[in-house]
Amino acid sequence: MSRIVPQLKHDHAELKAILEPVRQHGIGTQEGRRTLLAARTLFIDHIRREDEEFYPDYRRLARQDPLRAATADQFSHEMVALGAQILGFFDKYREGGSGMEFALDFGRMSALLQSRWHKEEAILYARYEELAARKAA
Repeated sequence: MSRIVPQLKHDHAELKAILEPVRQHGIGTQEGRRTLLAARTLFIDHIRREDEEFYPDYRRLARQDPLRAATADQFSHEMVALGAQILGFFDKYREGGSGMEFALDFGRMSALLQSRWHKEEAILYARYEELAARKAA
């Protein structure tokens, strides 16, 4: 079975871990900004992995299952809008910013990511693994 799902789940865990120090340090510190940039890079790498590896393989596995293929399309399209929001957050605070505004934006961004990660792991990745297991059998 493909190692892409464990890698994507690892990306989620790594992003969660790196975002906590950003929340703690805030955006007013050099450490907070440096960590935020590292989180941005991880996020972009994760999106690239999904776009270049995960979704093409999912769609290949789902060729004979239109409902599963539609799931991949839905998640992929949703991620375009969500990704733009998340990258907008990272870019907005690249050079620092207001502590209170950052806290509010960080809370919104964090909630969006947590919700998305939960849906990906509970629905999207689970369906992919079912398709991959069926193909391997």
